[in-house]
Amino acid sequence: MQSLTPLEIQKQTFSRAFKGFRPDEVRGYLSLVAEEIERLVKEVDRLTRENAHLREDLDDHSQRERILKDTLLSAQKVSEDVKTNARKEAELIVKDAELLADRVIGQAMSRVADIERAIQDLKIERTGLRGKLQTTVDTVQQMIALDVEQESTEEPITAMFRKRVES
Repeated sequence: MQSLTPLEIQKQTFSRAFKGFRPDEVRGYLSLVAEEIERLVKEVDRLTRENAHLREDLDDHSQRERILKDTLLSAQKVSEDVKTNARKEAELIVKDAELLADRVIGQAMSRVADIERAIQDLKIERTGLRGKLQTTVDTVQQMIALDVEQESTEEPITAMFRKRVES
């Protein structure tokens, strides 16, 4: 079917026949049809422009939606990567801390063992010194006792010399 414009409808002419339609009525009706078609063409044009505008908006929104989805997916991946890296880093920190704790505990245990050995050595030395001191005290007491005994029984020194000289 051929597309008609309102102007073509208005200019359309018909051949005359006997007992045909009244030309004024036909012209009036064609005028009404032309006006209605013109209104419909304008409406179709307006709707076509509106449709094109809405399609542009839809395309724009679709592109934004794709960008947002891509951004969201990227953010989720980055978030997962950050979580994974943080988990790995935390595990490394914990392992390092455990190793350090083991080393510090080992050093502390070694130091405790050294201190216990030193304490034991000091106890042995104390016991030895006590024994020596007791021996010294005993010796000094014996010497004092002998000295006291000699003083009471001893003759004066000159008498001792005489006895030696005489002998």
